[in-house]
Amino acid sequence: MKTPRQLANPPFWAASLGLGAFAVALVAFGLGVSQREVIRDAELLGDRKQAPPVDRSAASETGAWPQWRGPNRDGVSRETGLLTDWPEKGPNVLWRAASGAGYSGLAVAEGRLYTLLQDGNREAVVCWSAETGEELWRFVYPAKFVSDQGSGPRSTPTLDAGRVYTVGATGILHCLDAAAGEKIWRRDLIQELGGRIPTWGVSFSPLVDGELVLTHPGGPAGASLAAFDKYTGELRWKALNDRPGYASPVVTTAAGVRQVLFFTAEALVSVAPKDGRLYWRYPWSTLMDCNIATPVVAEDYVFISSGYDRGCALLKVVRKEGDALEVQPVYEHDQMRNHFGASVLYQGHLYGFDETQLACMDFRTGEVKWRAKGFRKGSLLVADGRLIILGENGKLALAEATPADYREQASLRISRRRCWTAPTLAGGKLYLRDEQQILCLDLRRLN
Repeated sequence: MKTPRQLANPPFWAASLGLGAFAVALVAFGLGVSQREVIRDAELLGDRKQAPPVDRSAASETGAWPQWRGPNRDGVSRETGLLTDWPEKGPNVLWRAASGAGYSGLAVAEGRLYTLLQDGNREAVVCWSAETGEELWRFVYPAKFVSDQGSGPRSTPTLDAGRVYTVGATGILHCLDAAAGEKIWRRDLIQELGGRIPTWGVSFSPLVDGELVLTHPGGPAGASLAAFDKYTGELRWKALNDRPGYASPVVTTAAGVRQVLFFTAEALVSVAPKDGRLYWRYPWSTLMDCNIATPVVAEDYVFISSGYDRGCALLKVVRKEGDALEVQPVYEHDQMRNHFGASVLYQGHLYGFDETQLACMDFRTGEVKWRAKGFRKGSLLVADGRLIILGENGKLALAEATPADYREQASLRISRRRCWTAPTLAGGKLYLRDEQQILCLDLRRLN
């Protein structure tokens, strides 16, 4: 096992490599590294009182989960007063609904829940009552994606100002009226921009930033990234040539500059939200182009992680002259390998899945504090000082969010089917999805 080490420059194998060279580079990286070696970035770690990167642990609202990973795209909820002593059979089930094929996440706002699913030879955007599970409307269109890892759409709807923005597994972008499910505009990212459908389907969740909808078509000739007017669907800018990854973009302000981060198949890239101008890029190639987990941002720092034995890195964004930026690696190792579930940053520690083990890692040093088994791969969120964990094997668990040890408070098996959709928490209710159904659990504290 490799341990954290400080990097002065990007690794020599970080450029796009063939599979054989990629494997050789991984071995070379690990040579001569002691298990106890932890070389720390002096500025980041020398005086924690002076330079502690802080996580964005306060979501902007408590009654909604309007997009991928919640209000701030960080997997952290502000909800409190949740049930911590679960009954033997688990929290009360409020409703169930057939979900159809797909792994799309569940977005909730204003008493409604939205997701995408496969409906025969059509993809469907479906809206249910978040309270009762009653289906309110269904918008369908011809599209079908099939793979060896499950069929159907993958991305999570994004809710903004009475509209819902969705991307299907074949790259069709829609803007719909959130109340009625009527189409406002549509763009085909693959056909119009020469985008490429990744091996396991288009998976990024669209990001609304101001008046723009930010997307990752993965097209050549300067069409890897694209921004559309959120009202009209007009193309506002396109940029770069990177092949498509699976991760969703995030916006951050680092080194005093507001920027949007895309984790492509080839690199982590930072661009200006208004015009797509490149600020910096950090090469990061992965077996089968599988950069999937959403980057985690905190002040001037960015954490990235990939599975397939690739590993993770903490990067620092540094400002040079004017608004020119560069990125410097703080540490890089293979002890946190997020496959499909991104890590969550809470009170200075990352909680996430290192392949098939749940792990807690110090954000500043990269030191792993504990590991836990029993979930296989999975996803999680943080709420009220606790981890809500969903394993791909259907195990749902509640545990303290503490670096001291894995302290599980409750657990139950909610499904025998594969659970690859991240949990959603809104209004005291936990929404879960497997390959056949959506489940709503009541997590409000019993009186």
